[in-house]
Amino acid sequence: MKALVVGHRGFIGPMVVKHLKHAGATVHGIDEGWYDESIRGLNAEHIPHSERNGNNARFADIDALGTYDVIVWLAAVSNDHMGNLDEFDTYWSNYELPKMKAEDFWDRNPNGRFVYISSASVYGANGDIAKEDTATDPLTAYSKSKVKMDEWLTQQERSWVSLRLGTLWGSAPNMRRDLVVNAFTWEAIHKKHIHPQSEAKRPILNVDDAGWIISLGAILPAVQGIYNACSENVTVTQLADRIGNATGAEVSPYTGSDGDKRDYWMDNSRLLYHFEIRDSELAKTSDPREITQVEQTLLSYEGSLRTRTEIYKEGLE
Repeated sequence: MKALVVGHRGFIGPMVVKHLKHAGATVHGIDEGWYDESIRGLNAEHIPHSERNGNNARFADIDALGTYDVIVWLAAVSNDHMGNLDEFDTYWSNYELPKMKAEDFWDRNPNGRFVYISSASVYGANGDIAKEDTATDPLTAYSKSKVKMDEWLTQQERSWVSLRLGTLWGSAPNMRRDLVVNAFTWEAIHKKHIHPQSEAKRPILNVDDAGWIISLGAILPAVQGIYNACSENVTVTQLADRIGNATGAEVSPYTGSDGDKRDYWMDNSRLLYHFEIRDSELAKTSDPREITQVEQTLLSYEGSLRTRTEIYKEGLE
């Protein structure tokens, strides 16, 4: 199998490349390199067999789209807060561009497979445990763009998968510190104190498990449609307590609202069944060793790790 990973140098990308290569795929990658400054520790398994990187990377520089068996689309304006900075760019990056490239791909290879990365945030203020057929309630430009792409994909009589990922966490060669578990761990390291600003419900997923699940979505021919992808349903305050216990940091009690209305959990049973995954195979924040690994990776940055929002804002200027 020949796979193209769009956005292979971000937080998830190296993990997707690793698992696709382990599955025997020939992997090509294209990435504009927005977040290259935070890459540490890439090794051979994280690097595609062929790649085009940097601001001048263009689809014209890689093999013709029709030569690929599968396209994995990771590139995106990649969270709710960032998506509000430039709603036009969010809509373009998360809907218009992947839609256009999927159409081009299927015109050239009608049997090709397209794997899209959606988000749990499409469920908005649901407050309950959402299944894939639960009505969406997008509250931000980011989540609205993801709903738009999911709606378009459901109209296509082609081979495709859309994975609604829970909030990611964990260690990766291109680390993020602006997602709740990693953010609390960063706070524990540098402030010795964790201040949860919400008690909202969140489904979460380890980044390496996300890479594995995405690769399975690419290679399993019977898998089709939208899937909720998470390993745990927790509250933000529960995560703060777990990270405080693992790191020894003090945790302040939650005392008020930050105005964030997002509040949702997800049912992942369809994914576990169709992808043949056992829940015990997925990493959990209840295991202190997992938090220690995140802590060690963040420590390696020696206090120098900008958030994705900071980098993206600079790029927009």
